[in-house]
Amino acid sequence: MTPPLADWLASHIPVGSRVLDLGCGNGDLLAHLQTHNHITGYGIDIEFDNIKTCIKRGLAAYQGDIDEGLQEFGDQRFDYVVLSQTLQQVKHPTRVLHEMLRVGQYGMVTFPNFAYWRNRWQVCQGVTPVTAALPYRWDNTPNIRVITLLDFEAMCQREGFQMGMLQPDGTTRPMGWADNLRCEYGICRLSKGVAS
Repeated sequence: MTPPLADWLASHIPVGSRVLDLGCGNGDLLAHLQTHNHITGYGIDIEFDNIKTCIKRGLAAYQGDIDEGLQEFGDQRFDYVVLSQTLQQVKHPTRVLHEMLRVGQYGMVTFPNFAYWRNRWQVCQGVTPVTAALPYRWDNTPNIRVITLLDFEAMCQREGFQMGMLQPDGTTRPMGWADNLRCEYGICRLSKGVAS
């Protein structure tokens, strides 16, 4: 996780929150949130080496496949469930998002926005985009899908999720008409039944 994204997410998670980090990697975000927001955090990752790194850092984490669900967690166990830079790698994105909002009050989702103008420019040049948000070549990427902000917003509407765009100052706002073009990342808060 890039430090600006970690800071951005941290500005939206209140001190002392209960947080589940799906696809936690080596625990950078969890460690950041524990240090700056004094959260009670827990991570899940499919890669065993990442879990070993988390444990060595003193973070609570276990190996699991989030595509298989979160059955080990009761309803509304967490205040926030984070899925950062992982949505594009899961096989069943809507199932994962529904599970997030079952076990947590809010879902925080970040993903590379394929419709960002620099990505579009590279596609117009005839190549698959390689950027800070999409750092892999087409032949070595862990991503199994591309996502745009408009696609994500439409999916949220179909699935009954309330979506708000996270702002660096800790506020949220509705997605604007130009965001799909100018935002390198989708950085969103999801909830069910109440406005984000």
